[in-house]
Amino acid sequence: MNNTTEDISAIQEQIDSTLRYFELFKYPLLPVEIHRFMNFKCSLDEVVSQLLMMKQNESVYYSNEGFYSRKDEPSWSIERKRGNNRAINLLYMSSRFVRVIKSFPFIVSIAISGSLSKYYADEDADIDYFIITKTNRLWIARTLLHLYKKLTFITGHEHYYCMNYFIDESALEIDQKNVYSAIETVTLLPVYNKELIIKLKRQNSWLSDYLPNETNEQDLRFLLSHGKENIKTFFEFCINALGADKLNSFFMRVTDRKWRAKWRKKSYPMENYDQAFCTTLHISKNHPDNYQANVLDALKNKSQLMTPSKCNL
Repeated sequence: MNNTTEDISAIQEQIDSTLRYFELFKYPLLPVEIHRFMNFKCSLDEVVSQLLMMKQNESVYYSNEGFYSRKDEPSWSIERKRGNNRAINLLYMSSRFVRVIKSFPFIVSIAISGSLSKYYADEDADIDYFIITKTNRLWIARTLLHLYKKLTFITGHEHYYCMNYFIDESALEIDQKNVYSAIETVTLLPVYNKELIIKLKRQNSWLSDYLPNETNEQDLRFLLSHGKENIKTFFEFCINALGADKLNSFFMRVTDRKWRAKWRKKSYPMENYDQAFCTTLHISKNHPDNYQANVLDALKNKSQLMTPSKCNL
Protein backbone atom coordinates (compact mmCIF):
# COMPACT_ATOMS: atom_id res chain seq x y z
CA MET A 1 0.00 0.00 0.00
CA ASN A 2 1.33 3.41 -0.96
CA ASN A 3 -0.72 5.74 1.21
CA THR A 4 0.13 9.41 1.22
CA THR A 5 0.46 11.27 4.49
CA GLU A 6 -2.90 12.90 3.76
CA ASP A 7 -4.55 9.50 3.20
CA ILE A 8 -3.13 8.11 6.44
CA SER A 9 -4.31 11.16 8.32
CA ALA A 10 -7.78 10.96 6.75
CA ILE A 11 -8.14 7.24 7.51
CA GLN A 12 -7.11 7.70 11.13
CA GLU A 13 -9.43 10.68 11.49
CA GLN A 14 -12.35 8.69 10.12
CA ILE A 15 -11.54 5.68 12.32
CA ASP A 16 -11.66 8.01 15.30
CA SER A 17 -14.91 9.59 14.10
CA THR A 18 -16.58 6.21 13.54
CA LEU A 19 -15.52 4.89 16.93
CA ARG A 20 -16.79 8.09 18.52
CA TYR A 21 -20.20 7.61 16.89
CA PHE A 22 -20.61 4.12 18.35
CA GLU A 23 -19.01 5.22 21.61
CA LEU A 24 -22.28 7.06 22.21
CA PHE A 25 -23.81 3.61 22.62
CA LYS A 26 -20.83 2.08 24.45
CA TYR A 27 -20.47 -0.21 21.47
CA PRO A 28 -16.94 -1.20 20.31
CA LEU A 29 -16.44 -2.29 16.71
CA LEU A 30 -14.72 -4.93 14.63
CA PRO A 31 -12.33 -3.67 11.92
CA VAL A 32 -14.79 -4.68 9.19
CA GLU A 33 -17.49 -2.59 10.88
CA ILE A 34 -15.21 0.43 11.21
CA HIS A 35 -14.42 0.14 7.51
CA ARG A 36 -18.11 -0.13 6.64
CA PHE A 37 -19.26 2.87 8.67
CA MET A 38 -16.43 5.33 8.07
CA ASN A 39 -16.76 8.31 5.73
CA PHE A 40 -13.63 7.72 3.64
CA LYS A 41 -13.22 5.46 0.63
CA CYS A 42 -10.45 2.95 1.32
CA SER A 43 -9.78 -0.77 1.67
CA LEU A 44 -10.25 -2.94 4.74
CA ASP A 45 -6.51 -3.69 4.71
CA GLU A 46 -5.78 0.01 4.97
CA VAL A 47 -8.10 0.31 7.96
CA VAL A 48 -6.50 -2.68 9.69
CA SER A 49 -3.03 -1.25 9.09
CA GLN A 50 -3.96 2.10 10.62
CA LEU A 51 -5.74 0.46 13.54
CA LEU A 52 -2.54 -1.38 14.42
CA MET A 53 -0.61 1.87 14.30
CA MET A 54 -3.23 3.68 16.40
CA LYS A 55 -3.17 0.82 18.88
CA GLN A 56 0.57 1.23 19.30
CA ASN A 57 0.03 4.95 19.89
CA GLU A 58 -2.76 4.14 22.37
CA SER A 59 -5.23 6.28 20.49
CA VAL A 60 -7.42 3.16 20.19
CA TYR A 61 -7.77 0.12 22.41
CA TYR A 62 -8.16 -3.52 21.41
CA SER A 63 -10.12 -6.02 23.47
CA ASN A 64 -9.63 -9.77 23.82
CA GLU A 65 -12.98 -10.17 22.06
CA GLY A 66 -11.56 -8.55 18.91
CA PHE A 67 -13.19 -5.13 19.20
CA TYR A 68 -11.72 -1.63 18.96
CA SER A 69 -12.76 1.48 20.88
CA ARG A 70 -11.32 4.86 21.79
CA LYS A 71 -11.60 4.10 25.50
CA ASP A 72 -10.10 1.25 27.51
CA GLU A 73 -13.44 -0.18 28.64
CA PRO A 74 -13.30 -4.01 28.71
CA SER A 75 -16.88 -4.17 30.01
CA TRP A 76 -18.15 -2.72 26.72
CA SER A 77 -16.76 -5.65 24.75
CA ILE A 78 -18.10 -8.20 27.21
CA GLU A 79 -21.58 -6.69 27.06
CA ARG A 80 -21.43 -6.46 23.30
CA LYS A 81 -20.72 -10.21 23.04
CA ARG A 82 -23.64 -10.97 25.32
CA GLY A 83 -25.88 -8.61 23.37
CA ASN A 84 -24.82 -10.17 20.06
CA ASN A 85 -25.75 -13.63 21.32
CA ARG A 86 -29.13 -12.40 22.58
CA ALA A 87 -29.75 -10.68 19.23
CA ILE A 88 -29.18 -13.79 17.12
CA ASN A 89 -31.64 -15.75 19.25
CA LEU A 90 -34.18 -12.92 19.01
CA LEU A 91 -33.73 -12.61 15.25
CA TYR A 92 -34.46 -16.28 14.73
CA MET A 93 -37.50 -15.94 17.00
CA SER A 94 -38.70 -12.87 15.05
CA SER A 95 -39.87 -15.01 12.13
CA ARG A 96 -43.05 -15.95 13.99
CA PHE A 97 -43.94 -12.26 14.41
CA VAL A 98 -42.91 -11.29 10.88
CA ARG A 99 -45.15 -14.05 9.57
CA VAL A 100 -48.10 -12.36 11.32
CA ILE A 101 -47.24 -8.85 10.09
CA LYS A 102 -46.77 -9.86 6.46
CA SER A 103 -50.19 -11.51 6.43
CA PHE A 104 -51.96 -8.16 6.90
CA PRO A 105 -53.45 -6.39 3.87
CA PHE A 106 -51.18 -4.14 1.79
CA ILE A 107 -47.91 -5.11 3.55
CA VAL A 108 -45.33 -5.66 0.80
CA SER A 109 -41.94 -5.66 2.57
CA ILE A 110 -40.51 -5.80 6.10
CA ALA A 111 -37.06 -5.19 7.57
CA ILE A 112 -35.72 -5.33 11.11
CA SER A 113 -34.39 -1.94 12.22
CA GLY A 114 -32.85 -0.36 15.31
CA SER A 115 -30.23 -2.06 17.45
CA LEU A 116 -31.39 -5.55 16.47
CA SER A 117 -30.45 -4.85 12.84
CA LYS A 118 -26.90 -4.32 14.15
CA TYR A 119 -27.06 -7.67 15.97
CA TYR A 120 -27.37 -6.24 19.46
CA ALA A 121 -30.12 -6.83 22.01
CA ASP A 122 -30.23 -6.01 25.68
CA GLU A 123 -32.16 -8.12 28.17
CA ASP A 124 -35.40 -6.19 27.55
CA ALA A 125 -35.00 -5.68 23.81
CA ASP A 126 -37.87 -4.82 21.48
CA ILE A 127 -38.15 -5.89 17.86
CA ASP A 128 -38.35 -2.77 15.68
CA TYR A 129 -39.71 -3.00 12.15
CA PHE A 130 -39.37 -0.89 9.04
CA ILE A 131 -42.46 -1.65 6.95
CA ILE A 132 -43.27 -0.87 3.32
CA THR A 133 -46.89 -0.90 2.13
CA LYS A 134 -48.63 -0.60 -1.19
CA THR A 135 -49.02 2.95 -2.49
CA ASN A 136 -51.82 4.93 -0.82
CA ARG A 137 -52.60 2.09 1.56
CA LEU A 138 -50.14 2.84 4.38
CA TRP A 139 -52.65 4.14 6.90
CA ILE A 140 -55.07 1.27 6.39
CA ALA A 141 -52.27 -1.26 6.91
CA ARG A 142 -50.88 0.62 9.89
CA THR A 143 -54.27 0.99 11.58
CA LEU A 144 -55.09 -2.70 11.20
CA LEU A 145 -51.66 -3.71 12.54
CA HIS A 146 -51.89 -1.43 15.55
CA LEU A 147 -55.37 -2.67 16.39
CA TYR A 148 -53.84 -6.15 16.40
CA LYS A 149 -50.93 -4.96 18.52
CA LYS A 150 -53.36 -3.87 21.25
CA LEU A 151 -54.39 -7.51 21.54
CA THR A 152 -50.77 -8.61 22.04
CA PHE A 153 -50.72 -6.86 25.42
CA ILE A 154 -52.87 -9.76 26.63
CA THR A 155 -50.09 -12.26 25.88
CA GLY A 156 -47.22 -9.93 26.77
CA HIS A 157 -45.87 -9.87 23.19
CA GLU A 158 -46.29 -6.14 22.55
CA HIS A 159 -42.50 -5.58 22.60
CA TYR A 160 -42.18 -7.90 19.63
CA TYR A 161 -44.40 -5.64 17.49
CA CYS A 162 -42.71 -2.22 17.56
CA MET A 163 -43.92 -0.84 14.23
CA ASN A 164 -42.86 2.80 14.36
CA TYR A 165 -41.78 3.48 10.78
CA PHE A 166 -43.92 2.89 7.69
CA ILE A 167 -43.47 4.09 4.13
CA ASP A 168 -45.34 3.14 0.99
CA GLU A 169 -43.84 2.10 -2.33
CA SER A 170 -43.97 5.65 -3.69
CA ALA A 171 -41.74 7.05 -0.91
CA LEU A 172 -38.59 4.95 -1.02
CA GLU A 173 -36.23 7.90 -0.70
CA ILE A 174 -35.40 8.75 2.92
CA ASP A 175 -35.92 12.48 3.35
CA GLN A 176 -33.63 13.13 6.34
CA LYS A 177 -30.13 12.74 4.96
CA ASN A 178 -27.46 12.56 7.67
CA VAL A 179 -25.01 10.06 9.16
CA TYR A 180 -27.63 8.67 11.56
CA SER A 181 -30.17 8.01 8.80
CA ALA A 182 -27.44 6.57 6.58
CA ILE A 183 -26.31 4.01 9.16
CA GLU A 184 -29.87 3.10 10.08
CA THR A 185 -30.83 2.64 6.43
CA VAL A 186 -27.90 0.50 5.29
CA THR A 187 -28.28 -1.77 8.32
CA LEU A 188 -31.95 -2.53 7.65
CA LEU A 189 -32.18 -6.32 7.82
CA PRO A 190 -34.64 -7.75 5.25
CA VAL A 191 -37.02 -10.35 6.64
CA TYR A 192 -39.76 -10.26 4.00
CA ASN A 193 -39.43 -9.33 0.30
CA LYS A 194 -35.73 -8.51 0.20
CA GLU A 195 -35.99 -7.14 -3.34
CA LEU A 196 -37.89 -4.06 -2.17
CA ILE A 197 -35.49 -3.41 0.72
CA ILE A 198 -32.57 -3.66 -1.71
CA LYS A 199 -34.37 -1.31 -4.10
CA LEU A 200 -34.83 1.19 -1.27
CA LYS A 201 -31.12 1.13 -0.42
CA ARG A 202 -30.09 1.54 -4.05
CA GLN A 203 -32.59 4.32 -4.67
CA ASN A 204 -31.05 6.32 -1.82
CA SER A 205 -27.83 7.03 -3.69
CA TRP A 206 -26.92 9.72 -1.13
CA LEU A 207 -25.97 6.92 1.30
CA SER A 208 -22.60 6.59 -0.43
CA ASP A 209 -21.83 10.20 0.49
CA TYR A 210 -21.73 9.11 4.14
CA LEU A 211 -20.74 5.46 3.79
CA PRO A 212 -18.61 5.04 0.65
CA ASN A 213 -17.36 1.57 1.66
CA GLU A 214 -20.83 0.05 1.96
CA THR A 215 -21.21 -3.03 -0.27
CA ASN A 216 -24.97 -3.57 0.18
CA GLU A 217 -24.48 -7.26 0.92
CA GLN A 218 -27.63 -8.57 2.58
CA ASP A 219 -27.90 -11.04 5.47
CA LEU A 220 -30.70 -13.38 4.39
CA ARG A 221 -30.61 -15.82 7.30
CA PHE A 222 -33.86 -14.48 8.75
CA LEU A 223 -35.75 -13.95 5.49
CA LEU A 224 -39.22 -15.46 5.11
CA SER A 225 -40.07 -16.88 1.73
CA HIS A 226 -43.01 -15.71 -0.37
CA GLY A 227 -45.99 -17.98 -0.46
CA LYS A 228 -49.55 -17.92 -1.71
CA GLU A 229 -51.55 -15.28 0.12
CA ASN A 230 -55.08 -15.86 -1.12
CA ILE A 231 -56.77 -14.68 2.08
CA LYS A 232 -54.66 -11.50 2.17
CA THR A 233 -55.46 -10.83 -1.49
CA PHE A 234 -59.17 -11.34 -0.82
CA PHE A 235 -59.19 -8.83 2.05
CA GLU A 236 -57.28 -6.31 -0.07
CA PHE A 237 -59.90 -6.70 -2.81
CA CYS A 238 -62.72 -6.12 -0.33
CA ILE A 239 -61.09 -3.05 1.21
CA ASN A 240 -60.36 -1.58 -2.22
CA ALA A 241 -64.01 -2.07 -3.16
CA LEU A 242 -65.07 -0.01 -0.11
CA GLY A 243 -63.23 3.10 -1.26
CA ALA A 244 -59.75 2.54 0.10
CA ASP A 245 -58.32 5.94 -0.93
CA LYS A 246 -60.80 7.84 1.23
CA LEU A 247 -60.42 5.34 4.07
CA ASN A 248 -56.64 5.65 3.95
CA SER A 249 -56.81 9.46 4.14
CA PHE A 250 -59.33 9.27 6.96
CA PHE A 251 -57.08 7.06 9.09
CA MET A 252 -54.16 9.43 8.42
CA ARG A 253 -56.11 12.49 9.60
CA VAL A 254 -57.43 10.73 12.69
CA THR A 255 -53.97 9.50 13.65
CA ASP A 256 -52.39 12.91 13.13
CA ARG A 257 -54.98 14.63 15.35
CA LYS A 258 -54.61 11.93 18.00
CA TRP A 259 -50.80 12.12 18.08
CA ARG A 260 -50.68 15.91 18.24
CA ALA A 261 -53.26 16.06 21.01
CA LYS A 262 -51.55 13.29 22.97
CA TRP A 263 -48.07 14.78 22.89
CA ARG A 264 -49.25 18.35 23.42
CA LYS A 265 -51.04 17.13 26.55
CA LYS A 266 -47.76 15.51 27.68
CA SER A 267 -45.97 18.85 27.17
CA TYR A 268 -43.89 17.49 24.30
CA PRO A 269 -41.79 20.29 22.73
CA MET A 270 -43.89 20.89 19.64
CA GLU A 271 -41.03 22.70 17.89
CA ASN A 272 -39.39 19.24 17.67
CA TYR A 273 -42.59 17.41 16.75
CA ASP A 274 -42.15 17.36 12.97
CA GLN A 275 -38.66 15.88 13.30
CA ALA A 276 -39.71 13.09 15.67
CA PHE A 277 -43.05 12.38 13.99
CA CYS A 278 -44.13 12.25 10.39
CA THR A 279 -47.73 11.91 9.29
CA THR A 280 -48.06 12.20 5.54
CA LEU A 281 -49.96 10.17 3.01
CA HIS A 282 -46.87 8.10 2.20
CA ILE A 283 -44.84 8.14 5.45
CA SER A 284 -45.60 7.35 9.09
CA LYS A 285 -42.89 7.84 11.69
CA ASN A 286 -43.51 7.77 15.43
CA HIS A 287 -40.28 8.36 17.40
CA PRO A 288 -41.18 10.45 20.45
CA ASP A 289 -37.71 10.00 21.97
CA ASN A 290 -36.24 11.57 18.81
CA TYR A 291 -33.04 9.52 18.92
CA GLN A 292 -31.86 10.97 15.63
CA ALA A 293 -31.72 14.51 17.03
CA ASN A 294 -30.15 13.26 20.28
CA VAL A 295 -27.43 11.34 18.45
CA LEU A 296 -26.59 14.23 16.12
CA ASP A 297 -26.52 16.68 19.04
CA ALA A 298 -24.31 14.34 21.06
CA LEU A 299 -21.88 14.03 18.14
CA LYS A 300 -21.74 17.80 17.85
CA ASN A 301 -21.24 18.23 21.60
CA LYS A 302 -18.96 15.18 21.97
CA SER A 303 -21.03 13.82 24.81
CA GLN A 304 -22.09 10.35 25.89
CA LEU A 305 -25.67 9.46 25.21
CA MET A 306 -27.38 6.11 25.46
CA THR A 307 -27.11 2.35 25.25
CA PRO A 308 -27.18 0.61 21.85
CA SER A 309 -30.59 -0.95 22.47
CA LYS A 310 -32.13 2.52 22.28
CA CYS A 311 -31.01 3.25 18.73
CA ASN A 312 -34.01 3.39 16.42
CA LEU A 313 -34.53 4.49 12.82
